Amino acid sequence: MNKQVLANRLLLTFLVILVATTMIPLSYGASAEISGFSVTPDKAGYYVGEVPSLIVKFDYENVANNTQLKIEIYNSTNDLVYTISGITLTGSASLLNGTYEQTHTLTSDFTKETGSEQYTAKLIDVSTGFKLAEAKFTINVQTESIMLLVSWIDASQDRKVDENEQVTFSVFVQWSFVNESKSANLYVKIDGGNELTVDTVSITQGSGQAQAQWQTGFTKGSHTVTFELRDAENKLLATASVTIKVGVTEGASTLDLIKENFMYIAFTALLVLLIVIVVKKK
Repeated sequence: MNKQVLANRLLLTFLVILVATTMIPLSYGASAEISGFSVTPDKAGYYVGEVPSLIVKFDYENVANNTQLKIEIYNSTNDLVYTISGITLTGSASLLNGTYEQTHTLTSDFTKETGSEQYTAKLIDVSTGFKLAEAKFTINVQTESIMLLVSWIDASQDRKVDENEQVTFSVFVQWSFVNESKSANLYVKIDGGNELTVDTVSITQGSGQAQAQWQTGFTKGSHTVTFELRDAENKLLATASVTIKVGVTEGASTLDLIKENFMYIAFTALLVLLIVIVVKKK
């Protein structure tokens, strides 16, 4: 056989073996396996500029000790936008079985503007560059939401406001997806008259609630009481109005029921949110 032909065949055989070897997942044989790869945001929604985190989970079997992995994250146009590195599977045995579950922090680049964006996470073997698994996840960025709920009770607590009887108004301030803490002023007007300051409300980053009270009496007739919440630049953040009819018996309003059962309602809302998040993770 021609020496040149033999050399070419040997070279070709070497290249075939080399390519086949590099395409084996984890570089440790076909028995190595990654399964159940999932990537889930740690919150159902984020405010603009908030730093999100991802809960990464997968099972592995017959994986060599000290295997180095990374996660590449691609946007909806298939551009690589972020890489999670430093994932190492270690143990006392030469071949490992187990479950990996860790929370990895991203950057605020994922929450620059409101809306929903879907991403693809690819689990990569660092040594070979081989893609072991992939999963999709969605980052939801919500608009700031601030609202007022107003309830009232007359001094005799019979839901009938008499002339000049003191009426106590309870104003609940609730907010969510606020991207920075701010101070706001709560004002009140009766029938569009002079504006009075009720209280100062500290709105914290993220979500929260606050409560303020205000008392007054009324003359005969029907009166509209309007509460307004404004920031330091006098920008209107939220408003709510109630009507008081002097001499008329009123039934318990929805807002009164909310006030009486506020803790139960808040707990139920939190429980529903947790269930949604848990179901989403699954």
